[in-house]
Amino acid sequence: MFSGPVRSVMRVALAAALALAAVLALSACGSSDEDAQEINVELKGDPAKFSAPKSAEPGEAQITFKNGTKDEAEMQLLRVEGDHDAADVIAALGGAQKGKPFPDWFFAGGGVSAVEGGETKTVTQILEPGTYYTANLEGKPDPSSFAAIEVSGEADDAALESDKTVTASEYQFEADGLEAGENEIAFENVGAQPHHLIVAPIKKGATIEEVQEAIKSGKEEPPLEEEGGTNTAVIEGGETQLVDLELEPGTYVMMCFISDRQGGPPHAVKGMVDELKIE
Repeated sequence: MFSGPVRSVMRVALAAALALAAVLALSACGSSDEDAQEINVELKGDPAKFSAPKSAEPGEAQITFKNGTKDEAEMQLLRVEGDHDAADVIAALGGAQKGKPFPDWFFAGGGVSAVEGGETKTVTQILEPGTYYTANLEGKPDPSSFAAIEVSGEADDAALESDKTVTASEYQFEADGLEAGENEIAFENVGAQPHHLIVAPIKKGATIEEVQEAIKSGKEEPPLEEEGGTNTAVIEGGETQLVDLELEPGTYVMMCFISDRQGGPPHAVKGMVDELKIE
């Protein structure tokens, strides 16, 4: 489901493409509700551990992640239903990383991707009832570092909207309204499978067809630039995150390296590799 250690979005994409194995600098954008609850999560200490509120309400939440370590880290949320602890989550995550089926109680829960040491970033999303575990996937996940947030109550039918969108489904992306500069976007997963978004610049002179073939074959590195890439956390079908995406003019590829809940290869290998042109 998610990749192993990463130091940059490009290393995630290239390693996943070559190994056929699955997993922005993104910061907050405006919430549709000024009264959205605020949830602050921090990773700090040696060894590093998460601190987070023990409980939250279902519905819209502005989630801020502070990386109090010296190294790059992320805060992927993993939602579980029923009585499952951090060790159960690690076992389920390990299977998903190998392309095995997800347990029916285990779900991608959004969160914040790649944050440099000492920096803070925020996303806005809808929280569903269940237990959310915080996991740093920039390395081997450690269950002792997890924090658990209990979300109790009735599910909220609130919606997040923006006039700039990237929509994920099986197995494609559609972008609308994106332009050069800062874009406050709604990353929408309208499919049945979990997805994330990796955006990476295509090398000058290369084509989207060359990128698609390299990823599908796994025999060579796709012609992508190592700088200027970005990605989101993983969300389940039917979920949306509001994020801020900054883009320079150029041609990009949009990719997803998550596997189906039923298991199998990462979605990019199944064709979820689309072109994005920014004028």
